[in-house]
Amino acid sequence: MIEHLGPTKSVPEDYDAPLAEHFGELRKRLFVVAIALFGLMMVAFPFSEIALKMVWANFIPQNIEMFVYSPLEWIFAKLKLSLVFSVAFTFPLFLYEMFKFASRGLYQHEKKFFLKIVPVSFLLFIIGGSLAYYIALPLMFKYIIFYSSETAISQISVQSVLAAVTNMILGFGLIFQVPLIIVFAIKMQIVKLEMLKRKRIFVYAAVLSLAVFMSPDPTFISQIIVAFVLVILFEIGLLIARFL
Repeated sequence: MIEHLGPTKSVPEDYDAPLAEHFGELRKRLFVVAIALFGLMMVAFPFSEIALKMVWANFIPQNIEMFVYSPLEWIFAKLKLSLVFSVAFTFPLFLYEMFKFASRGLYQHEKKFFLKIVPVSFLLFIIGGSLAYYIALPLMFKYIIFYSSETAISQISVQSVLAAVTNMILGFGLIFQVPLIIVFAIKMQIVKLEMLKRKRIFVYAAVLSLAVFMSPDPTFISQIIVAFVLVILFEIGLLIARFL
Protein backbone atom coordinates (compact mmCIF):
# COMPACT_ATOMS: atom_id res chain seq x y z
CA MET A 1 0.00 0.00 0.00
CA ILE A 2 1.25 3.47 -0.85
CA GLU A 3 2.12 5.41 2.28
CA HIS A 4 0.42 8.75 2.63
CA LEU A 5 2.60 11.84 2.98
CA GLY A 6 -0.20 14.26 3.69
CA PRO A 7 -0.53 16.87 6.46
CA THR A 8 1.33 15.94 9.64
CA LYS A 9 -0.12 15.88 13.14
CA SER A 10 1.80 15.82 16.41
CA VAL A 11 5.22 15.67 14.80
CA PRO A 12 7.70 15.10 17.67
CA GLU A 13 10.19 17.82 16.60
CA ASP A 14 7.56 20.39 15.62
CA TYR A 15 6.60 23.32 17.84
CA ASP A 16 4.44 26.40 17.61
CA ALA A 17 6.24 29.62 16.68
CA PRO A 18 5.16 33.05 15.45
CA LEU A 19 4.91 33.45 11.68
CA ALA A 20 7.59 36.15 11.80
CA GLU A 21 10.03 33.66 13.32
CA HIS A 22 9.44 31.19 10.48
CA PHE A 23 9.95 33.93 7.88
CA GLY A 24 13.12 35.01 9.69
CA GLU A 25 14.55 31.50 9.54
CA LEU A 26 13.61 31.17 5.87
CA ARG A 27 15.29 34.50 5.10
CA LYS A 28 18.52 33.38 6.83
CA ARG A 29 18.61 30.11 4.91
CA LEU A 30 17.97 31.85 1.57
CA PHE A 31 20.67 34.39 2.45
CA VAL A 32 23.17 31.52 2.86
CA VAL A 33 22.20 30.25 -0.60
CA ALA A 34 22.47 33.76 -2.11
CA ILE A 35 25.97 34.26 -0.66
CA ALA A 36 27.11 30.91 -2.07
CA LEU A 37 25.54 31.78 -5.45
CA PHE A 38 27.28 35.16 -5.61
CA GLY A 39 30.61 33.69 -4.47
CA LEU A 40 30.57 30.97 -7.13
CA MET A 41 29.69 33.57 -9.78
CA MET A 42 32.77 35.55 -8.83
CA VAL A 43 34.91 32.41 -9.00
CA ALA A 44 33.46 31.35 -12.37
CA PHE A 45 33.52 34.75 -14.11
CA PRO A 46 37.31 34.83 -14.87
CA PHE A 47 36.94 31.46 -16.63
CA SER A 48 33.68 32.27 -18.41
CA GLU A 49 35.40 33.46 -21.61
CA ILE A 50 37.18 30.13 -21.99
CA ALA A 51 33.88 28.31 -21.33
CA LEU A 52 32.06 30.45 -23.91
CA LYS A 53 34.64 29.62 -26.55
CA MET A 54 34.31 25.91 -25.70
CA VAL A 55 30.52 26.07 -26.03
CA TRP A 56 30.85 27.86 -29.36
CA ALA A 57 33.39 25.32 -30.67
CA ASN A 58 31.15 22.40 -29.67
CA PHE A 59 28.11 23.57 -31.63
CA ILE A 60 29.16 26.07 -34.31
CA PRO A 61 31.32 25.19 -37.37
CA GLN A 62 34.81 26.68 -37.46
CA ASN A 63 34.07 28.78 -40.54
CA ILE A 64 31.42 30.82 -38.64
CA GLU A 65 32.79 33.64 -36.49
CA MET A 66 31.40 35.01 -33.24
CA PHE A 67 29.33 38.19 -33.46
CA VAL A 68 28.13 40.61 -30.80
CA TYR A 69 25.41 43.14 -31.62
CA SER A 70 25.66 45.45 -28.62
CA PRO A 71 28.55 46.87 -26.56
CA LEU A 72 27.56 44.91 -23.43
CA GLU A 73 26.52 41.63 -25.07
CA TRP A 74 29.85 39.91 -24.42
CA ILE A 75 29.87 40.92 -20.74
CA PHE A 76 26.23 39.84 -20.26
CA ALA A 77 26.98 36.50 -21.95
CA LYS A 78 29.88 35.89 -19.56
CA LEU A 79 27.72 36.87 -16.57
CA LYS A 80 24.91 34.58 -17.70
CA LEU A 81 27.23 31.62 -18.12
CA SER A 82 28.75 32.29 -14.69
CA LEU A 83 25.25 32.43 -13.21
CA VAL A 84 24.27 29.12 -14.84
CA PHE A 85 27.41 27.51 -13.41
CA SER A 86 26.78 28.86 -9.90
CA VAL A 87 23.07 27.88 -9.95
CA ALA A 88 23.98 24.31 -10.92
CA PHE A 89 26.41 23.97 -8.02
CA THR A 90 24.30 25.75 -5.39
CA PHE A 91 21.12 23.83 -6.24
CA PRO A 92 21.96 20.99 -3.79
CA LEU A 93 22.63 23.60 -1.08
CA PHE A 94 19.25 25.21 -1.80
CA LEU A 95 17.49 21.84 -1.47
CA TYR A 96 19.36 21.12 1.77
CA GLU A 97 18.42 24.48 3.30
CA MET A 98 14.77 24.03 2.30
CA PHE A 99 14.77 20.54 3.80
CA LYS A 100 16.22 21.82 7.07
CA PHE A 101 13.61 24.58 7.13
CA ALA A 102 10.74 22.10 6.72
CA SER A 103 12.22 19.14 8.60
CA ARG A 104 10.73 20.02 12.00
CA GLY A 105 7.25 19.53 10.54
CA LEU A 106 7.97 16.13 8.98
CA TYR A 107 7.66 12.61 10.30
CA GLN A 108 10.73 10.37 10.21
CA HIS A 109 9.50 8.36 7.20
CA GLU A 110 8.77 11.63 5.35
CA LYS A 111 12.32 12.85 6.04
CA LYS A 112 13.73 9.62 4.64
CA PHE A 113 11.57 9.98 1.54
CA PHE A 114 12.72 13.55 0.84
CA LEU A 115 16.37 12.67 1.55
CA LYS A 116 16.10 9.99 -1.14
CA ILE A 117 14.38 12.35 -3.58
CA VAL A 118 16.97 15.16 -3.41
CA PRO A 119 20.07 13.30 -4.76
CA VAL A 120 17.97 11.45 -7.34
CA SER A 121 16.49 14.75 -8.51
CA PHE A 122 19.95 16.28 -8.95
CA LEU A 123 21.20 13.18 -10.79
CA LEU A 124 18.21 13.24 -13.15
CA PHE A 125 18.83 16.94 -13.83
CA ILE A 126 22.45 16.17 -14.76
CA ILE A 127 21.35 13.32 -17.06
CA GLY A 128 18.75 15.54 -18.77
CA GLY A 129 21.20 18.39 -19.22
CA SER A 130 23.82 16.01 -20.64
CA LEU A 131 21.29 14.63 -23.13
CA ALA A 132 20.54 18.17 -24.29
CA TYR A 133 24.21 19.16 -24.53
CA TYR A 134 25.56 16.09 -26.29
CA ILE A 135 22.60 15.02 -28.46
CA ALA A 136 19.74 17.51 -28.89
CA LEU A 137 21.77 20.71 -29.24
CA PRO A 138 24.37 19.41 -31.74
CA LEU A 139 21.56 18.06 -33.94
CA MET A 140 19.60 21.31 -33.72
CA PHE A 141 22.52 23.60 -34.54
CA LYS A 142 23.78 21.30 -37.28
CA TYR A 143 20.53 21.32 -39.24
CA ILE A 144 19.62 24.96 -38.58
CA ILE A 145 23.01 26.19 -39.81
CA PHE A 146 23.02 23.69 -42.69
CA TYR A 147 19.67 24.86 -44.06
CA SER A 148 20.26 28.56 -43.43
CA SER A 149 23.65 28.50 -45.15
CA GLU A 150 21.93 27.48 -48.39
CA THR A 151 20.30 30.90 -48.71
CA ALA A 152 22.14 33.28 -46.37
CA ILE A 153 25.47 33.84 -44.66
CA SER A 154 25.26 32.80 -41.00
CA GLN A 155 26.12 35.59 -38.57
CA ILE A 156 25.17 34.16 -35.19
CA SER A 157 25.47 36.21 -32.01
CA VAL A 158 27.10 34.86 -28.88
CA GLN A 159 24.04 35.77 -26.82
CA SER A 160 21.64 33.81 -29.03
CA VAL A 161 23.81 30.68 -28.96
CA LEU A 162 24.20 30.87 -25.18
CA ALA A 163 20.46 31.45 -24.70
CA ALA A 164 19.63 28.39 -26.83
CA VAL A 165 22.14 26.23 -24.96
CA THR A 166 21.08 27.27 -21.45
CA ASN A 167 17.36 27.11 -22.20
CA MET A 168 17.64 23.64 -23.72
CA ILE A 169 19.78 22.29 -20.87
CA LEU A 170 17.43 23.75 -18.27
CA GLY A 171 14.38 22.42 -20.12
CA PHE A 172 15.76 18.90 -20.41
CA GLY A 173 16.89 18.96 -16.78
CA LEU A 174 13.37 19.87 -15.66
CA ILE A 175 11.80 17.31 -18.00
CA PHE A 176 13.82 14.57 -16.29
CA GLN A 177 12.07 15.37 -13.02
CA VAL A 178 8.85 13.81 -14.41
CA PRO A 179 9.30 10.38 -12.71
CA LEU A 180 9.85 12.04 -9.33
CA ILE A 181 6.85 14.32 -9.81
CA ILE A 182 4.66 11.31 -10.63
CA VAL A 183 5.91 9.33 -7.61
CA PHE A 184 5.48 12.33 -5.32
CA ALA A 185 1.96 13.05 -6.59
CA ILE A 186 0.91 9.44 -6.05
CA LYS A 187 2.40 9.24 -2.56
CA MET A 188 0.67 12.51 -1.66
CA GLN A 189 -2.54 10.96 -3.06
CA ILE A 190 -3.01 13.90 -5.43
CA VAL A 191 -3.56 11.42 -8.26
CA LYS A 192 -4.10 7.66 -8.40
CA LEU A 193 -1.87 5.25 -10.30
CA GLU A 194 -4.76 3.54 -12.06
CA MET A 195 -6.15 6.88 -13.23
CA LEU A 196 -2.81 7.82 -14.84
CA LYS A 197 -2.72 4.48 -16.64
CA ARG A 198 -6.23 4.97 -18.03
CA LYS A 199 -5.51 8.55 -19.18
CA ARG A 200 -2.30 7.77 -21.07
CA ILE A 201 -3.61 9.17 -24.35
CA PHE A 202 -4.31 12.58 -22.77
CA VAL A 203 -0.90 12.57 -21.08
CA TYR A 204 0.82 11.85 -24.40
CA ALA A 205 -1.10 14.72 -26.06
CA ALA A 206 0.02 17.06 -23.27
CA VAL A 207 3.57 15.76 -23.67
CA LEU A 208 3.60 16.65 -27.36
CA SER A 209 2.29 20.15 -26.63
CA LEU A 210 4.90 20.65 -23.92
CA ALA A 211 7.68 19.47 -26.23
CA VAL A 212 6.70 22.01 -28.91
CA PHE A 213 6.53 24.79 -26.31
CA MET A 214 9.84 24.01 -24.57
CA SER A 215 11.92 23.40 -27.72
CA PRO A 216 11.72 26.29 -30.21
CA ASP A 217 13.45 24.34 -32.98
CA PRO A 218 12.20 24.91 -36.56
CA THR A 219 13.61 21.52 -37.62
CA PHE A 220 11.40 19.72 -35.03
CA ILE A 221 14.34 17.47 -34.15
CA SER A 222 14.54 18.57 -30.53
CA GLN A 223 10.73 18.42 -30.19
CA ILE A 224 10.73 14.78 -31.25
CA ILE A 225 13.54 14.00 -28.82
CA VAL A 226 11.78 15.82 -25.97
CA ALA A 227 8.44 14.10 -26.66
CA PHE A 228 10.09 10.67 -26.87
CA VAL A 229 12.02 11.23 -23.63
CA LEU A 230 8.92 12.53 -21.82
CA VAL A 231 6.91 9.45 -22.77
CA ILE A 232 9.68 7.15 -21.52
CA LEU A 233 10.03 9.13 -18.27
CA PHE A 234 6.27 9.05 -17.73
CA GLU A 235 6.23 5.25 -18.07
CA ILE A 236 9.27 4.98 -15.76
CA GLY A 237 7.42 7.06 -13.17
CA LEU A 238 4.41 4.73 -13.37
CA LEU A 239 6.66 1.68 -13.06
CA ILE A 240 8.41 3.05 -9.95
CA ALA A 241 5.12 4.06 -8.34
CA ARG A 242 3.72 0.55 -8.88
CA PHE A 243 6.31 -0.93 -6.50
CA LEU A 244 5.99 1.69 -3.74
